Amino acid sequence: MTTKELKVGDIILEGKLVYRVTKVVGDKAEAEWTGETSSASSEITEANVETETTDEVDYSSLQYAQLKKMCAEKGLDAKGSKADLIARLEG
Repeated sequence: MTTKELKVGDIILEGKLVYRVTKVVGDKAEAEWTGETSSASSEITEANVETETTDEVDYSSLQYAQLKKMCAEKGLDAKGSKADLIARLEG
């Protein structure tokens, strides 16, 4: 899907994180993480977010910055090593 095809409310997938498009201006789009993850590895639609998401997340496959953001958004301490962040998210 190109940026020109995106519209506000569309669901996109980056890695395993699910994002919702919040703003589209010209060929640029802004999106926010929905707080959900997906086992799929390509773009998904809003219709299949519920069936594609899973509680089983392979946190070790995510980047440190993604883990920090997930911790912060869940109200967890976002400081420490990657292993520390994973432990908090899994706990």
